Amino acid sequence: MTYDEPYWLGRASEEQQRLIKQHYIWTKNIGYLLPPSIPPTLPPTAKIADIGTGTGIWLSELSKASPPTYTFSGYDISPDQFLPSSTLPSNVTLTHGDFKKPFPTHLHGTYDVVNIRLVIISMGPGIWESTLRHVLALLKPGGAIVWTEGDFFVARGFRGAELASTPGHALTRAQEQLNATLTKRFGYNWPPKGWKALFEDAGLVRVEEDVVSTDRLGFYGDWGWCGVWGVGEYGEGRCWGGGGEEEGGRG
Repeated sequence: MTYDEPYWLGRASEEQQRLIKQHYIWTKNIGYLLPPSIPPTLPPTAKIADIGTGTGIWLSELSKASPPTYTFSGYDISPDQFLPSSTLPSNVTLTHGDFKKPFPTHLHGTYDVVNIRLVIISMGPGIWESTLRHVLALLKPGGAIVWTEGDFFVARGFRGAELASTPGHALTRAQEQLNATLTKRFGYNWPPKGWKALFEDAGLVRVEEDVVSTDRLGFYGDWGWCGVWGVGEYGEGRCWGGGGEEEGGRG
């Protein structure tokens, strides 16, 4: 199969390992795989999807922490970074899916939770709105969407604890140069009207947000992240300097 490849970081094994490390860093700093408000609302046979699943590590870890009656489906434009099927829990399936295109109609209204995170480098003008429409189509009535992002347009770098660490101003300049390159080559952007307007325009209600400091656990060294994610029947989030979660639903 030929894939419409938008992922400029490549599909080498080194990138797979980076994605796995990134997953554990984000999850440890956020404090959970699913926002605590969601699990109590799920049925005994919940179906959970992960869009832009990458390696599938988020689903694999969530499966281990969930009832065995749950089923988990991961979708990505390329299978090249999927974890080997032999290493996945039996209730986790990874397959092809492109969030920039409508999902097959037989999947519409299938899932109790849809997760999507860290896809910003694939986004551009008009893509946020269409991606949200495609993802919302997968949800059952009353389902939950969790969207996690980093607003790297406003990210700043800070020197680590060691005096020999890379100076913060150098890290900030590197981030600014990267942002400029991504914007020029790929149309990389943040939702132009902001997250609140993006979700309200899609008819979303009951929105909650959770924001955490990016350095609160003290294990990043030279790393700094700005994370954003949303949860709820439908939800959204935005933050600077930490992780954010908003929860909401369609009335």
